[in-house]
Amino acid sequence: MKSKTYADDAVRSAKKKKDGAGIFGPIAGFAAFILVIYSIVTIISQQVQIAQLKQQRSEINAQISEAKQLNDEYSRRLASEDETEYMERIAVEKLGYAYPNERRFYVVEAQ
Repeated sequence: MKSKTYADDAVRSAKKKKDGAGIFGPIAGFAAFILVIYSIVTIISQQVQIAQLKQQRSEINAQISEAKQLNDEYSRRLASEDETEYMERIAVEKLGYAYPNERRFYVVEAQ
């Protein structure tokens, strides 16, 4: 008879523990669900940010490449023998300079 009482006591204490955990079970489940959702949202936002940074990096690399090409062109022009010819051409074409005895005619369109 005593073995039956111990078994009954064990069943009752297990039910009490289960009933006590029943209150915190849904709360813990809800907290775990919120944690999973937060983790998913964080991962997605980080992936979007990584994609944006990769796009910026590719744009910056393109700008660097363009600047290097321009720098190489300037270095080539400065190293070449025709530096004075290049400077004269820039002065005449872009800056509007002229030689002392040179006459320049500009076409003015009547409107």
